[in-house]
Amino acid sequence: MKRYSKAIYWGLPISLILAISIVLHLGWINAFDNFFEGLVHIVPNLKGLMLKITFLADTKVDLIWMVLIAVILWFRKQRPLATNLVLTMITGDAVGWVIKHLIQRARPVQHLAVDDGFSFPSGHTLGMGMIVIWIIMVLLPVVLKDRTKRFWIDFLLIVWLVIVMISRVYVYAHYPSDVCGSVAIALTWVGVMQFVFEKIKQVVNK
Repeated sequence: MKRYSKAIYWGLPISLILAISIVLHLGWINAFDNFFEGLVHIVPNLKGLMLKITFLADTKVDLIWMVLIAVILWFRKQRPLATNLVLTMITGDAVGWVIKHLIQRARPVQHLAVDDGFSFPSGHTLGMGMIVIWIIMVLLPVVLKDRTKRFWIDFLLIVWLVIVMISRVYVYAHYPSDVCGSVAIALTWVGVMQFVFEKIKQVVNK
């Protein structure tokens, strides 16, 4: 329960600070975005690679990853975990859609035609963020007891998530604050859902 609370305590304030700053067009957000956009684009001619990465983290592909993981867990008799993942992802995507349409931030002017709709939060990053954070916080502590192996899997998953974030900024689909906000929302939502599941389990077991 403690680690889920920490996820909410860290994720929620960051999500709110970024969302409010974007809505109010605060100066520090522009400075933040300009700095990290420049950093991301230091290495030129990576658009082809970044488009491949962004495809692997597409919202539809995220749902395929979700289904694959859930099916494997279901047939391995880990049905509560499978249900947990599906509910977390579906409700999280719904929350992301609501936030996107409440804030209605325009995308960067250089964005590709395929990237339509609003910019905050990034659906790609939110979906992949929820999968990565869920695996790290929920799945691995249950199925893998070796702390060293868990550390390296956690590390690789975080590196992959950062690469996805970079790819979305590189192709001008989102601002850096969009992808950072998406990870914060993902962290918050995974924490909220696990808190809810733990409370339900306590009630059922009484």
